[in-house]
Amino acid sequence: MSKIKPHRFWLFIMLVTGSTTGSSADLSKEALEAWFENDAQSTPFSTDNVNEGELAFLTTPPEKPTLHSDNRLTINAASLQDGWVDMAQCYNNLDAVKDAQVVYQYKQLRNLKVEATHNIEKAWTQGQSVQLHNTQKGATLCVSAQVRILYKNPDNTYTLKNGPFQRRFLDGFYPMHVSLAIAYPKNLLTFVTNKPEKQPGFIVKEQPGAVDVDAWFEGMLFTEITFKRQ
Repeated sequence: MSKIKPHRFWLFIMLVTGSTTGSSADLSKEALEAWFENDAQSTPFSTDNVNEGELAFLTTPPEKPTLHSDNRLTINAASLQDGWVDMAQCYNNLDAVKDAQVVYQYKQLRNLKVEATHNIEKAWTQGQSVQLHNTQKGATLCVSAQVRILYKNPDNTYTLKNGPFQRRFLDGFYPMHVSLAIAYPKNLLTFVTNKPEKQPGFIVKEQPGAVDVDAWFEGMLFTEITFKRQ
């Protein structure tokens, strides 16, 4: 099973090859590996020299197309009271598969909607999932929702927590590109710090009212952006 786990809770891509009905769990490990190694599927996965979960930032982006989770998070005045944040998210360079589902396992998520697709024949929401049919090479899925991921700390600061972001297949972790564009009310909050620290492969740019993160990595990535009240 191919697993992609962005944000605080899990997101799974469950694959169905060909015209078979069922999930990738119905296939043997050997069959799955053969499918992912098949160049005809145009997949970025390889089982050679795989990362086993330790976070490693990539200073040079992979040559092959890489799954990109592009996230826009908006904190408003009400967020400081209830923790709910507006999320707009696009997945680019999805793998070409017959049927798949994107399953969100946030503890608190609401109003999940499909906003746009490209190279996907059909996409629809079902509970806390998005069902996909006939995903083609270079596909894009864009969704919106509200997620409760802003936390007030004992020292009266606020932390926006995301993770783990990860792209996992069997026992290996593969390259992933994550972008976060965070908007917040500059008259109410001031940026304090970010985790992980800035470094090659994890770029953070901030200005009053906005924090932008761009990360290329393998393994599992958790992010924390902390603000203080004006």
